[in-house]
Amino acid sequence: MGEHNLPQTSIDLHDLDNRHVESGIRALADSLGEGLVVIQHNRVVFINEKLSEILDMPRSSVLGESLNELLPEDHESRDYIDIRARRERGESISYPEEIRLRLKTGRTAVMRNRATLIQWQGEPATVHFLEDITHRKAMENQLLQQKEVNAILADTVRRILASPLSLKDTAAAVLDSAMRLTGSRSGVLLIDDAGRQVLSERRCEGQCLHCIVPAVMRHIESDEVLMNHRRPGRIPGAFYLNEGLERAKDCLIGGKIRNILRVPARNDSTVSGQIILADTPTSFGPWDLDNMEKIAEVLNLALLRVKTIAELENAKITAEKEADAKSLFLANVSHEIRSPLNGVLMMASLLRDSDLSEEQKEILGVVMFSAQTIDRLIRDLTDLTQIRTGKFTVHNDIFDFSELVRHLVDINRPEAVRKGLDLVSDIGPKLDRIYGDRERIGQIIANLLINAVKYTDRGHVRIDAVEEGGKLVITVEDTGIGIPEGQQHAVFNLFHQGVPDDGRRVDGTGIGLAVVKELTEIMNGRVSLESRYGEGSRFTVILPLQEPSADQRQSDREATDAFLPESAHILVVEDEGVNRLYIRTLLERDGWDIDEAADGVEAVSLARGRSYDLVLMDISMPRMDGLEASTRIREIHPFLPILAITAHAYEEDRRRILEAGLNDIILKPIDERILKRRLRRYLNKS
Repeated sequence: MGEHNLPQTSIDLHDLDNRHVESGIRALADSLGEGLVVIQHNRVVFINEKLSEILDMPRSSVLGESLNELLPEDHESRDYIDIRARRERGESISYPEEIRLRLKTGRTAVMRNRATLIQWQGEPATVHFLEDITHRKAMENQLLQQKEVNAILADTVRRILASPLSLKDTAAAVLDSAMRLTGSRSGVLLIDDAGRQVLSERRCEGQCLHCIVPAVMRHIESDEVLMNHRRPGRIPGAFYLNEGLERAKDCLIGGKIRNILRVPARNDSTVSGQIILADTPTSFGPWDLDNMEKIAEVLNLALLRVKTIAELENAKITAEKEADAKSLFLANVSHEIRSPLNGVLMMASLLRDSDLSEEQKEILGVVMFSAQTIDRLIRDLTDLTQIRTGKFTVHNDIFDFSELVRHLVDINRPEAVRKGLDLVSDIGPKLDRIYGDRERIGQIIANLLINAVKYTDRGHVRIDAVEEGGKLVITVEDTGIGIPEGQQHAVFNLFHQGVPDDGRRVDGTGIGLAVVKELTEIMNGRVSLESRYGEGSRFTVILPLQEPSADQRQSDREATDAFLPESAHILVVEDEGVNRLYIRTLLERDGWDIDEAADGVEAVSLARGRSYDLVLMDISMPRMDGLEASTRIREIHPFLPILAITAHAYEEDRRRILEAGLNDIILKPIDERILKRRLRRYLNKS
């Protein structure tokens, strides 16, 4: 500090002429509560009583002494003497704000220094006002050290928790932090699992050929005299020992380890560890041991994290195996149920087009509605399983949304008629061709319609759909029993079933609305409910409409504008006779030539001897499945369109089919409109 912040007293040095400076200094010295000294030609010419007390030396023994005697023998002191001399020669240079003085005891005191140049007995001299700030500096240094410790600990914890560190990387991070905090030249971190050493991380400036620190530690623990000299810590087994240990002859850091500190790290698991530090430039102290115990707690955290991650990984593997087993079971059960169900639906579909009485048509409508309800339930369970296991994928394509709604309304009409309900729809413009997942959007609408019809005994069920701001807005409204306010928050929960306040039970699985919510959200949409008990409900689904690519638009135009050819030779490969009958009946109506094969072996044999325009290939068949049969047929006819027909709706099944080289997939039960659309697309390309 310079000359502008001198002590405020009744005497101002700047107001005195040279003749009165000395008397002013003496008067000022008596009024100060801090030390004052005047230095001239590097010698003490005046010192007040306060500074004499700080130095613990009588004033008479200090007067006339060289300033060198009061300063520690170091580079900083020599710099200060040089600054003083240059200042007295008239150079413009600032005095240091702090200096250190050597006390009688040999201890060093830190002094706050404010100085100014004066004339003393006609010659330049420097008056110093000195405040003892030794204790304050010690506290500041301790705070800075603690700040550094906290920063290192925080950095270590961050490295452990915020990055995918292995156990070895974690050990290295912990050991590096420990050595930074103590200045140790050698360090070892050992980790054991149930008594078996699983990791040893070491650092040594001396480049030891063989780390002898653990051997030195074992030597100390077996030496009763050395153990009596140790300083224990808070954690059992933690201590430091400040001695030169001759056991270190093999170490290349100088033939001797000076000082050693050990802190164990243990938690309630079988995994344990210990940090051993050695050879420091200064002795270890309680501060070092305290910091190392904090590091040990970080190591405990790391070991616990490693253990937890291992347990979670094992649990994840077990859960995935269980999920795969459940998925496989559900897929097999789904296939076994849907195979005969497909036969019911397909034969009923053929029967619907025959000459029936009104009563027969009504009975057939109930049969088809019931079968389709079972099929929808199986699809819902399949999709829920895929969503919950992260295997669900949205499949977007261009389709006729208006036609989809009409189809779903027709499916639900027999049940609505039976209950005396009006089932109406209003589809806005621009929705004849949209881009999205037809099957999933259809599931959402089907579940909402079935739910509305189920809970409505009078009035109407209405579905509206419009395009608003690039979004598809679908509303299904009914005049049914409504949902009590206390139950509305739970209607989208899995297995929730609405129970009217009158206690009347309504049949259902509690799956439909949960599927609506899951499918809507996975397509980045949202679903909401408005309902008044006793008056009805209104469900609104909002889905973002995406834009198809130019190639997709072109492909859709070609498929839409294309006509079914008047003649085509098609091979139908299907092990279920009912399914073959249905497909053959549909295709023969258009006058096409149909061959049938009951399995893959028969299909390959037919393909060797004949030429086909397209193959409809079942996937699950005895003797040879559809994937292998398709591969062999492609060896004979490389460009022949092959369309998979399958009841398996899982994403991995789709991926497996397409990766095998098949052109497209048609799900069972076969929808005649979807089948004819696919045939238009691929027969016009063949």
